[in-house]
Formats: sequence, structure tokens, C-alpha cells
Amino acid sequence: MSGTDATRAALGERISYAQCWEDPRMLQEALDVGPQDDVLSICSAGDNAFALAIAGARTVTCIDLSAPQIALAKLKLVAAEKFDLERFRSFLGVGPIGQRVFLYHELRPFLDESTRLWWDSHEAWIRSGLLNCGKFERYLSTFRTRVLPLVHRRKIVDQFLDMSDVSEQRQFYDQRWNTFRWRSMFRVFFSKAVMQRSGRSPAQFAHVQGPISQAFMSRTEHVLTTMPVADNPFVQWILGGEYRNVDNSHPYLSAEGHAALAKVADRFTFVHDDLISHLNACDEGTYSAFNLSDVPEYLSEEETASLLRCCVRASRQGGRIAYWNLLVPRHRPEQMADVLDRNEAKAAELIVNDRAFVYGDFQLETVR
Repeated sequence: MSGTDATRAALGERISYAQCWEDPRMLQEALDVGPQDDVLSICSAGDNAFALAIAGARTVTCIDLSAPQIALAKLKLVAAEKFDLERFRSFLGVGPIGQRVFLYHELRPFLDESTRLWWDSHEAWIRSGLLNCGKFERYLSTFRTRVLPLVHRRKIVDQFLDMSDVSEQRQFYDQRWNTFRWRSMFRVFFSKAVMQRSGRSPAQFAHVQGPISQAFMSRTEHVLTTMPVADNPFVQWILGGEYRNVDNSHPYLSAEGHAALAKVADRFTFVHDDLISHLNACDEGTYSAFNLSDVPEYLSEEETASLLRCCVRASRQGGRIAYWNLLVPRHRPEQMADVLDRNEAKAAELIVNDRAFVYGDFQLETVR
């Protein structure tokens, strides 16, 4: 079975992510989209595709193997159009609980049939808040509510999340946070075996060799000791289950971003397909920017090269391609150096300041 086939089988009928876990600030700076840009973006939870439209892209095509992921993004987008900021946040799971199912029924007439049918049969997820409904978010909830309390009292967690001075934060981490129990728990809970049993796709680890928890521990220590946690929405959600400053989280959840997204909702197209099939069907020069998320993580080197060749064919000259590496080093092969440039220095600069921190590397490449 090819990487694409395995991924389709694993991801095709579920919501893996209710939020995007790649830093939108990185993506916006990497792709630097403007009013002449037509973007192809992995849909996932929709958040980073929304960020690119808010940043000024002319059009954004959201593609995903998973129909439920597309249904999630479409529901978020319609909610942004129809609700004021307070009701929008509440509906998604930020702020007061409110009557989320009642709010959903206000939106039903504005949804296409497939989206409406999906959410009609998953109202329980709406009741709990859309930002909590993904497999990954439920996995993090288990960590936060059942595992973390065995390591640190809530008082310690809150003290840590309240810190704004990085030097004090580093000292707190060394003296209070990084205990033997923390390290032991982390090695177990973020091991490949536990993550797969908890619902992570086997396809995600198909090309990974050796243990993974040490890589995650290194990245976690980096973000907890070099960036202010009070300014990091990803750390806040993982450790506390909420955004302490919603305006500093995903761009579309801010007051300004919500208003902007509602205005550009007509710029989106949603495609339920795999990347290579879609790219092969496109006219040459269709797109000028590509957000591939972590798709190459699921692919072999040969499949990654094939994907990049398809992007080059569908790209205009100067098109930018961005994607993250989790545990598998994927990037443009040397035999494509005549058509695709690697922007290694810029990518390295961006990954150092990646607030989402779960990824080990970042690729930014430009079509010649």
C-alpha cells in the first residue's frame, strides 16, 4: 500500500485535529501572501487556511483526504460569517458555554447538504465545543486531566503559565517543573506505542525509526525555557485547556481576525481529494503558494519528490512551498535543484521561534 493509500485509509473518515497545531505566524511569514496570491492549503481544522486568507490571499483552496475535516472547516467558516464575536467564540468552545446546539441550528440553513448531514449526526461534539472534538485534542485532554495531575499540582501549572519573564521561567522549569516524575511520565505518554494506541494514525509513524519521546522532550524543553509561556497559546491549551489571551491564539479567533474572515469567506474553495490527484488535474500555474502542513511526514522519499514535482507543475514562477517535518527529514531532493530552491536559512530562523513546537524542522522552498 502506498503512503497515499495508507493515509487515506487512516484519515478518511475522522476528525484528527479540531485545531491546527502548526504556528500560523510562521506560515504567514514564510509564504508572505498578498492580493495576487492563490493558495493551496491542507485543510485540517481550517485554522491556517483561514490565517492565509486573513493575511490577504486572493483565493485559498482547502484540500483534505478527510471529509469530516472539511465539514469542520466549513462549519467554522459559516459560523464566522453569521455570528458576532462572542457567539462565534462560544460556539467553537472558547469562553462561556452557551447553547451551542441551539446556535448550530441557526447555522443549518446556510450549510451545504454533506456538511449538514455530518454535523446532524455529531451534535454531541458541538455541545462540547468544536475546538475539543479532534482525536488529538482528546489525547491532549487525557494528558492534561489524568496524567499531568500525577506530576504537578494545579497550583504549579498555573504559576508556570503566569510567567512572562523567560529567565524566571527557565529557573522555574529547572527547579520545579523538570522533575524525575515529569521526565518519566513524558517518556511513556509520548512514546510511539502509547500514541498509536490512543488513536494516532499508524501512517504517521510509517517512516519513523527508533524511539520518539526523546525528540518530543527536547522540543518541549526548548519552548518551555526559551519562549514566554504567557504568550504561547499552544502551551496554554496543552497544559491548561484554554487560551488565556484569545486574541493571541489562532488569528481567526481574535476580534480583528474574526471580522476579517467573515469578509473573505467567499475566497475559499474546498476539495475532498489527495494532493497529487488534485495537482495533476490543475492547469499549470494555478497556484502561487502551498501550505503542505506535515504531509511529507506520511510519505516515502520517492513519494515526497513526486508531490513536489506536482507542486512545481501547478505553480507559477516564484511560488512558495511550506511544510513541517515531525520526525522524518523530508525536503526537496538534489535532483530537483534546477526547478526548486531550498530557503534553508529562512526556514531555520522560523522553526526556532515556532510556538507550536511539536515539529522538529521546517521547509520553505521556492519554484524557479
